[in-house]
Amino acid sequence: MPEPRALCYTGRVLSEAFRDAPSDAASIEAVLFDLGGVLVHLDYEAIAREAAQLGVTLDAARLPRAEGHARRAIDRRAGLLGEVPGTDATRVPSYFDDLLEGAGLAAEARAALVARLQAHHRARNLWRVPFDDARATLERLRGAGLRLGVVSNADGRAAAVLAEAGLAHAFDAVLDSHVEGVEKPDAEIFRRALARVGAPAARAVFVGDILSIDVAGARGAGMRPILVDVASAYGDADVERIGRLHELVARLGVASGRAS
Repeated sequence: MPEPRALCYTGRVLSEAFRDAPSDAASIEAVLFDLGGVLVHLDYEAIAREAAQLGVTLDAARLPRAEGHARRAIDRRAGLLGEVPGTDATRVPSYFDDLLEGAGLAAEARAALVARLQAHHRARNLWRVPFDDARATLERLRGAGLRLGVVSNADGRAAAVLAEAGLAHAFDAVLDSHVEGVEKPDAEIFRRALARVGAPAARAVFVGDILSIDVAGARGAGMRPILVDVASAYGDADVERIGRLHELVARLGVASGRAS
């Protein structure tokens, strides 16, 4: 597989992630989605079981909100460096560590568990549980005539994850950064996705869950970003937000028979 190229990402683009979302009322033709954190989430029960193997008690119910802590940690590092650090593959260990920190685990309890989670994730992708409203939301959007795609910073398994989750049939295009050789927030991967679904940026929406990767990247490509903020971690961000994926239907005007 090609190596991810250097990310075209600057502090200027990062700062733009916090400005108001575009208010263009032109009809929407396509909706592109992130995969992990938007369509599927971590297998929290599996993470709790891995913790139990180490004698660590971890409440799986705390992990969804703890993910908000992990997402904002990525944003903080990006803000300090002026770019999103590393690649998706190199960020996975720190994401797991930040997740566990957000769940209240002390540093001495986290290191061994992070190693177990990495091993589990290599064997079977931990981002694999579909959100309970994902299928119905995608069906409503497709029923409204919208073209749908996935743009995921992934490891070559995005298509397989979608298939396992029973969502693959909904999409006209699936772009996996490992296959494409370019990652979000680089605008290039968004441009490729738009070309494959046949929609201009001004008539497309990108739905993601991390400000410095998804929102900044979509805006850099000229798209309208919508942030899925399940953990309510982004109350201070000037970006169009939804709390659950199904809210997208009404937000795009699909409930009234049109997308806007």
